[in-house]
Amino acid sequence: MKKYSRYYLLIGIVLAFFTFSCSSKKPQTKAYIIKKKDKAYIIIKKGDQKQVIKVDGVYVNLKDIPQLDEEDEQILFEESVKTGIRIPDKRDIRKYLYFYGKRNKKWTEEALNRANFYLPMIKTVFKQYGIPEELAYLPAIESAFNPYATSPSGAAGLWQFMRTTGKRFGLRINSKVDERRDPYKSTVAAAKYLRYLYRMFGRWDLVLAAYNCGEGCIQRRIRKTSNDFWDIKHRLPSQTREYVPRFFAMVLIAKNPHKFGIRLHKSNIYYVETKKNSRTVSLKKLSRELGVDYGLLKKYNAHFKKGVAYAGYNLNLPYKNYRKKKPVVKKVSYRLKYHYVKKGETLYRISRKYGVSIEEIKKLNKIKGNLIKEGMVLKIPVEEVSLDK
Repeated sequence: MKKYSRYYLLIGIVLAFFTFSCSSKKPQTKAYIIKKKDKAYIIIKKGDQKQVIKVDGVYVNLKDIPQLDEEDEQILFEESVKTGIRIPDKRDIRKYLYFYGKRNKKWTEEALNRANFYLPMIKTVFKQYGIPEELAYLPAIESAFNPYATSPSGAAGLWQFMRTTGKRFGLRINSKVDERRDPYKSTVAAAKYLRYLYRMFGRWDLVLAAYNCGEGCIQRRIRKTSNDFWDIKHRLPSQTREYVPRFFAMVLIAKNPHKFGIRLHKSNIYYVETKKNSRTVSLKKLSRELGVDYGLLKKYNAHFKKGVAYAGYNLNLPYKNYRKKKPVVKKVSYRLKYHYVKKGETLYRISRKYGVSIEEIKKLNKIKGNLIKEGMVLKIPVEEVSLDK
C-alpha cells in the first residue's frame, strides 16, 4: 500500500511540474465580450496579442426595448393576416423597433421621407402583379429608398439587385444606363422576382428570406417536416435570420411614425408617368423644358449614368395629383356621428372603429398633424349624401 501511495505522489509531483512549466512558458488566453453602441465584440487576449471578433446582430439592453401597445399589436395582427406570415415571437421585432425607432431615428426618418417619392408608384406596380402592398416597404431595409445606394457586394438601386439577378428579370446594364437604379423598371423587376419566389415557396415569409439570401439558400434549408421561416430560422445566415423581424419593425414605424417622433413630409409625395424616351437630351435641359426641378427629375431617373436621357430607354416624369386631369367632383354632404375621445385613443384606432380614413376625420375636424387629446369631440362622417340634382 505504501508502495502505491509513493507512486501516486511521484506522478502528482511530475504533473504539477509540467503544469507549472507550461503555464510559465505559454501565456494564458483570456476571452471576454464587450458591447459598443448596438454591436457586440468578443475580445481574445493571449499575452501581448489581441483578437477582436465582431458578433453579428443588434444587441440592446432589455430595459431599452420598446413595449408593444394595443395599437402595435393590432397593426401586427392585420399585417400578419394580409401577408399570411405568422409572428410567434415579437422580441426580435421589439429589438429592431429600438434600432430603427430610437437608436437610428434620424436615419429612419430620412428613409421614410424618401419613401414618399416612390411608394405610390411601387404600390401601383405591386397591385398589378398581385404582391401584398405591405412589401412596398422592403426598400427601407434594403436601400433606405435611395436609388443611388450600392452595397459592398455590388447590389444597386432601391431593390438592391445584383447584376445577374437584375439582368435575369429584364434590367439593362451598360455604359449608358444601369436600370437597377431606375425606380420604375427595378420595381417591376422586383415584383416579378417576388412573384417568382412565391410560386416557388408558397409563403411570403420564405419569399422575404429568399429575397435576402437567394432561393438556393432557402431550398437547401427547408425540410419535409417544416417549411416555415420560424422553423428554419436557426439554420439561416445571421443577416437573413433578422430580415423578417426587421421588416415588421419598419412597417410598424411606417404605419405609426408619430409614436416614434418621426416627422413625414407629405409635400414630397409624387406619382410617376413612365414612357420610352424618343430623343437623347440632357436631364438639365429636359427639366427646363418641362418645368420640373432638376434634382427631382434626376432622382427619378438615376439609371442614366451621365445625366443624359438616351433615346430608347425608360424616362420617368414625376407629377403631383393636380397635374392630371381633375375628376368631376360631385357636391356631397355627410350624416355625422360624434365621438368622445377617451384616454389613450388615437386617430388610427378611431378610423378603424368607424371604417373611415384618418384623412377624412382630420379634414372634417380641421386637425393638423396626428395628435388628438382626451376629451375632444370628433365629427365622424358616417354616410355620404349627394347634393346633385
